Amino acid sequence: MTSTRFPGLDSLRFLAALFVVIGHIPMTQAAVGLPSPTWSAAFFRGAHAVCFFFTLSGFLITYLLLEERRRTSTVDVWRFYVRRMYRIWPLYFAVVALGLAFYKGLLPWLGIGHSAPYRVSTAVLLYVFFLPNLMNSLCPVGGILNPLWSIGVEEQFYLAWAPLVRRVRDRLPALCWTIAALSLTVFVLSRADLFGVGRAKHFLGQLKFHFMAVGALWAFAAHRHRARLLALPVFSSRLLQLVLFALLIEHYLAGRLAGGEVAAELLQLALYGWLIVNVAVNLRNVIRIANAAFEYLGKISYGIYMLHMPAVYATAALFLRSNWWHGHQSAYLFVYYVLALGITVALAAISYHYFELPFLRMKDRVSPISGATPGGALPLPVASVDASP
Repeated sequence: MTSTRFPGLDSLRFLAALFVVIGHIPMTQAAVGLPSPTWSAAFFRGAHAVCFFFTLSGFLITYLLLEERRRTSTVDVWRFYVRRMYRIWPLYFAVVALGLAFYKGLLPWLGIGHSAPYRVSTAVLLYVFFLPNLMNSLCPVGGILNPLWSIGVEEQFYLAWAPLVRRVRDRLPALCWTIAALSLTVFVLSRADLFGVGRAKHFLGQLKFHFMAVGALWAFAAHRHRARLLALPVFSSRLLQLVLFALLIEHYLAGRLAGGEVAAELLQLALYGWLIVNVAVNLRNVIRIANAAFEYLGKISYGIYMLHMPAVYATAALFLRSNWWHGHQSAYLFVYYVLALGITVALAAISYHYFELPFLRMKDRVSPISGATPGGALPLPVASVDASP
């Protein structure tokens, strides 16, 4: 059996997960009354990093499905579902159990006030049927449960995606364009408050299917027309590569060029797929971010994404009970981020090696993949042949 990996995508995945964590830290600090940084756009790019995960997921999963269809003339839909189940479900449901126990059990038992205005039965029903994005739209769920919305969006998309890839064949680009156009239209209309300003806007604004569709479109181009794709100036010109990458860096660190939510959405749609293809398959790529540390952290990034909020909470609790940092805000921010990120990585590593890995091995025994297996897929964010955060 041969194995083909896309180098560098695990590093990109880690960087996306890092921006999610960085984005949630100031929100938690502000919520509990701790000083929070606001001087860089980097502290507000968590949702945008999730959109990168969506694009990466669409690219990797679609590429794998296309490669399977090339080798076998079909797509084994059942095997696709089984593999996603083993990769995504264990940690997903573990976080559901942890979050519900924390907000509906531990905090009330300790007499700590927290707004959790939902019934456990309602929450269990929605989480079991992979509707965490609907749950988020109905009421506040708490930081531990909040990241699950993106897993729900992915599962809703992929419920139909494998059968569609098996059926449409050469009409896949038209399908991708159609989904992207419809989903982006819904997003734009929701930003314009056409669906109101409450729950419907929240729910529809999170259905970012257009990023997964665009990732799938890039996968089709890379799989079917790689030589022609890489001959385009955005891949063949090193100067143009640097310009586009600089635009992405500016967006994440400053964000002054893309004015407004819709413009930012279009910028991300244009640049995320380009970055993924450039890092994964372009031999003339000048964006060298891959290294051993980032690749490992990318491998465990599903856990980083899913488990970072307990680490952020624990760090906040520590600083609320100490005052050494009063008057030393720079030292406070440095220590806070080092602790929160360090605890997050430790939790993710433990989760990967002692909880997720046994299921991954079981997945490969129950549903092995032969032939090419490009690496770097998340479950949105996950292991080498799965795509998510």
